[in-house]
Amino acid sequence: MSDIFGQFQSVSSKSKRADFDDISAYEEHYMKLLKKYQPEIQRIEEMMQSLRKERQEFYTQTLPAVKKSMDEDNVLSDECKAQWIQELQENMEKSFQISESLIQHYVTKNLEEFKQALKEAMSKV
Repeated sequence: MSDIFGQFQSVSSKSKRADFDDISAYEEHYMKLLKKYQPEIQRIEEMMQSLRKERQEFYTQTLPAVKKSMDEDNVLSDECKAQWIQELQENMEKSFQISESLIQHYVTKNLEEFKQALKEAMSKV
């Protein structure tokens, strides 16, 4: 995933010359927004953690168990088993990528909302 907070690192020249009251007001609004969006931030963290855990479990538990089960099967050819395992792995990777893109979309949506709220709050300062 890209650096979603990178765009907040640049500071406009107007903001660089702001006095202490402007900076304090900005910080206050920013902290209020962080508090307001805390559930969304935590939800994003939980979604990413869940995706990483699911991917890890697939590669450390599920895939090895499927391979072991298939190795014990004497009906299918080794070529057929290898092809099936490869397809399973490719399909799971596609699924993980789709999940990751959905999370990225959720992050982007919330980030745009956060930026707009911060912009509106700062226009009042």
